[in-house]
Amino acid sequence: MPTLTVSIPKELKKKMDECPEVNWPEVLKIRLKKRAEALLKFEQMRKRGEI
Repeated sequence: MPTLTVSIPKELKKKMDECPEVNWPEVLKIRLKKRAEALLKFEQMRKRGEI
């Protein structure tokens, strides 16, 4: 599986550290997948002239 490295502001990291029970890599994986699917759907609709 490929690896993605993301830089985030220190303030955000502090907030994330306040929730150690959250699996942040999994949260990001799910969110990135949903965003990619939405973008692909948008592009397909644009090509078909639906938008």
